[in-house]
Amino acid sequence: MKNTKQTRYILSNGLAFAEQREMDKLSRLSEKGWHLERFSRFGFGFIVRKGAAHKQIYCLDIQQVSQEEENEYRELFAAGGWDLVCSAGEMHIFAAEPGTRPIHSDRTTLFEKYRKITRSSKIFTLVVMLLTLLTITLMYLSGQVWDHSLLYNISRVSMIVCAMFFLPSLMVYAAFSLRLRALSS
Repeated sequence: MKNTKQTRYILSNGLAFAEQREMDKLSRLSEKGWHLERFSRFGFGFIVRKGAAHKQIYCLDIQQVSQEEENEYRELFAAGGWDLVCSAGEMHIFAAEPGTRPIHSDRTTLFEKYRKITRSSKIFTLVVMLLTLLTITLMYLSGQVWDHSLLYNISRVSMIVCAMFFLPSLMVYAAFSLRLRALSS
């Protein structure tokens, strides 16, 4: 039976942890005719579409770009041979022909790239940590002091949801912080 699927889901190891490996993986897939189309929902991977086999190189840029600045942003990279493929929040993936000069060719631009995302991931991690601590406190008070089972169950579910976000956000923050530290030394 012939596989006629035109799109595939590619699981990501996380751009914070394996950015270059992910870009290399996308490049290898393009050689086989699978070209990046977009980020998957919730950012756990990529959607690639079947096309002609044509090797491309990929690069991640991290920038806050408003809608008014988007055309200028695209044109800036297009002048360097890079085409915007997809965006998700502050993350933008560009594609180019092999041999194109890298987007971030010096230490200063790389440092700026990671400085902004490190700061925003730090804020997100702190907010999630505070929410986790708040729900733990609420769960303790509703279970031990107030003896309120409905509030206890709601705070317990909330604590589990917060904890599910806390650990990954902490790992992302740590990964970007380490990368930033390596660039600053």
